[in-house]
Amino acid sequence: MDEKNIVALLGQPNVGKTTLFNHLTGMKQRIGNWPGVTVEKKEGFFKKNNENYIVVDLPGIYSLMSDSIDQKIARDYIVENSEITVIDVIDTPNINRNLYLTIQLLELGISPILCLNLIDEAEKFGIYVNDQKLSEKLGVPVIRTSGRLKIGIDNLKESLHQYKPVEAVKISYSSLLEENIEKIVDKLEDGSYKLSEIYERLPKRWIAISLLEKDPDVVNEFSKYPEFIKFVKDLKIEIENEIKHDVESYVVEQRYKKCDEILAGVMVNSELYEDIDTIVIHPVYGSLIFGVILYTMYNFVFGLGDIFSGFIGSFFEILGNYLMNILPESISGVIVDGLLAGVGGVLEFFPLVFLIMFSLSTLEDTGYLSRVTALTHSIMSKMGLSGKSFIPMITGFGCSVPALMGTRFISSHKERLITLLVTPLVPCSARFVIIGFFASFFFVEHAALFTLGILAITFAMLFMVSYLLSKFIKGESEEYIFELPPYRTPDWDNIIKMTWEKSKEFLKKAGTVIAAGSLLFYGLINYPSPDANYAAVVGKILEHVTLYMGLDWRAAISLIFGIFAKELVVSSFSILYPENIATAFSPLKAFVLTLVSVLYMPCLATLATLYLETRSLKWTAFGIGYNLVLATVVGIITYNLGTMLGF
Repeated sequence: MDEKNIVALLGQPNVGKTTLFNHLTGMKQRIGNWPGVTVEKKEGFFKKNNENYIVVDLPGIYSLMSDSIDQKIARDYIVENSEITVIDVIDTPNINRNLYLTIQLLELGISPILCLNLIDEAEKFGIYVNDQKLSEKLGVPVIRTSGRLKIGIDNLKESLHQYKPVEAVKISYSSLLEENIEKIVDKLEDGSYKLSEIYERLPKRWIAISLLEKDPDVVNEFSKYPEFIKFVKDLKIEIENEIKHDVESYVVEQRYKKCDEILAGVMVNSELYEDIDTIVIHPVYGSLIFGVILYTMYNFVFGLGDIFSGFIGSFFEILGNYLMNILPESISGVIVDGLLAGVGGVLEFFPLVFLIMFSLSTLEDTGYLSRVTALTHSIMSKMGLSGKSFIPMITGFGCSVPALMGTRFISSHKERLITLLVTPLVPCSARFVIIGFFASFFFVEHAALFTLGILAITFAMLFMVSYLLSKFIKGESEEYIFELPPYRTPDWDNIIKMTWEKSKEFLKKAGTVIAAGSLLFYGLINYPSPDANYAAVVGKILEHVTLYMGLDWRAAISLIFGIFAKELVVSSFSILYPENIATAFSPLKAFVLTLVSVLYMPCLATLATLYLETRSLKWTAFGIGYNLVLATVVGIITYNLGTMLGF
């Protein structure tokens, strides 16, 4: 196949790139991984006028710098496949920020097809872009599309079919920057430096700018020429003496200034939503709005969720009674008291998981979560994190595994490592099952306040640990530029799909890990005999520690099973306490056990991901150790403080 017929979709995160990919390729897709990493690679196919095309959906990135895994994958693919066609997908309502990537492509010598996506939303918000003028200024084809409304898909395919590569227009910066870029280019062209094959065919101007930006890969390419590195370093010092700050930031400023220049006379903007954002991301008003939204969300989740949970609980109760009557006595205990009690006890809380994911997906789809990122940035930066850390943490409400993988776009090693270590503290959907379980037995009237109390303590611990780690882990923090998408009317089809994607793992685990764990647990508490069983032996060894938290051997053994899958804490309790749990456990102990279950070591899948993302046994062991110590200390303090206060 002609390399021109290979199409790479490139763009910033959340610009609708994947929706366009689906419209272009339909069901003709295949999913794998990029070589050497676990980042997902999606390829699809379509035919236009009897010509076949391959579409590659590259990771969403903000820049072509090689200082994060996703950015390096996207840039390497484009650089190594120089004849392919690149579609640069633009979030039109945020076009001024998105053009940054376009400028970097032009510097790299690539003339992309510019895809003004979400054009319907832009015009709804009073943002109008003259695509013809933009095309003339950039020297590239410009197509208007809306993935959600399927606008412009045929035009995009036709543009691909008609596309002929042209020389990229030159982007010029300030005279100070241009003079120094030229000095580096002149030195590169004197032929003294033997570069790799790929770098030999890259534009010298792009290499010069990348050296000024301290791109890790480009700097490494010249590591065998220390005198050249010193030459560039001296130039940077001269520039910094002029501008009174670092060159890297200066290059970024110059690119954004160029974005504004390109859009002058091309775009008409609306200021209404900027006024709304000054309130929504205000430290005081924004925090109040965030608190009200959270409280409303948890009332909605537990109010509606309890109704459906009741139906599921009744179903399993009726099913259990029926099976007890028809099954032989030799297997009825294993099936009903083991398998059904364990799996049913967990599935009862599926409505809570689904509704939490539905609520978060709705907030994300409306554009509000991005405002929360901006709102929390100042607080998180004081804890050694950045606004970018908030996105993996929000993902952590669903599952810790994709949340840890989502840290890859954090460029700063220090901030990424801290985010990796503290994100498992965010209550995942499985931990919300535990919260919902104890709320339904001990805090029926105040389920939302109980949940917010657990979350408040958990996030206080998360910020404390982040702050302490930031004092010991060496490295530099990165500057964060916020991308605020427009406010959107919820796309319910998309929200239901996102909710299902984030919730279905729960059902899979219920049918596999939790079912197997429930049977194993039933065996441990009934063999060799119900009165002297293996679970009691292990639990009573651990009881020496957990009694300081008011928790007996039953609670201790349920925590051990929770390491395999957090939901097993609930299924273990359902088996250990077949009667009314509320009469065998006090509200204080329920609060402590819920808190400890949320804080102690993550499940095995999360630990495996932590190792894969850090590639370090030392940091994985540290992640296990500090979680155990933290949960134990918090549990002991909370129980003894509660006892002193008379709870």
